[in-house]
Amino acid sequence: MSKGKSTQSVSLPAYQEAQAKELFQAGKQLAGTPFVPYTGPRVAGFNPDQLRQFQATRGLFETGMEFDPLTGLQSLAQQEAPQIGQVGSLLGADIGAYQSPYQQQVIDQSMADIQRQADIARGQAQSRAIGAGAFGGSRSALLESESQRPFIEQMARTSAGLRESGFQQAQRAAESDIARQQQMAMFAPELELRARQQQAGLLGGVGAEQMSRLGQLGQIGAQQQQLQQMGLQVPYEEFQRALAYGPQQFGLLAAGQGVTTPTTTMQQKTGLGDVLSGAAGLLGSAWTGGFNPFGFLPGK
Repeated sequence: MSKGKSTQSVSLPAYQEAQAKELFQAGKQLAGTPFVPYTGPRVAGFNPDQLRQFQATRGLFETGMEFDPLTGLQSLAQQEAPQIGQVGSLLGADIGAYQSPYQQQVIDQSMADIQRQADIARGQAQSRAIGAGAFGGSRSALLESESQRPFIEQMARTSAGLRESGFQQAQRAAESDIARQQQMAMFAPELELRARQQQAGLLGGVGAEQMSRLGQLGQIGAQQQQLQQMGLQVPYEEFQRALAYGPQQFGLLAAGQGVTTPTTTMQQKTGLGDVLSGAAGLLGSAWTGGFNPFGFLPGK
């Protein structure tokens, strides 16, 4: 016992002392309750639809990464700028290649028509010579010659006109073809640039789609990591609850012990027994108030 001056104590009423003892017994019983960990499932796994989604996403990722759009873009960037091509002039054009293949047939048919008219005129001249009694002589030959002169001149004019017309038509066709080639040569660089821009846009779209599929793959990876982290967190939480169980039960017992103190010290000299008693009361109030001097983490 500690040495000190005499103390004056006040006794509790009998009913309060009985209540205090009952409260202490209840705290003692609670403090002796064994720790029961939770062993049931606490983490829900992925369902079949989610697993199919994961598999489909991986398939889309694999197919989307088979093509490398960056290589195509580099190839387009390294190409030289398109230039206007060289176009030949009319001087070097083959006019005969533009002439109608039916031109000679038209000329021959026209000459045959004129020749028939000439033959008719010759027959008429011979008939006049016979009527005049000069058939077979120089006068007959003169009449026939005069009857054929207009047709010979018509044949020459018709043949020349048809050939000139065919040449001019072939020349116009050659000029039109050369003008078309010049126009195509002028617009060819612009069309080439447009085609390259379209190709670059397609390659950029492929790259964007690949990045989208890469992000989808990362999302399913994050979901799986989250599930794994939850599976690791559950046993760790049970471990923390087991660590906090002992101090928690001791706090219940200390709280019950603190209520049963029957005396109130008016004046005393502090001794070893007083220090131990005060420490026990301090620990009980500290644990019940949330303070943990041993560093144990409270259970969740």
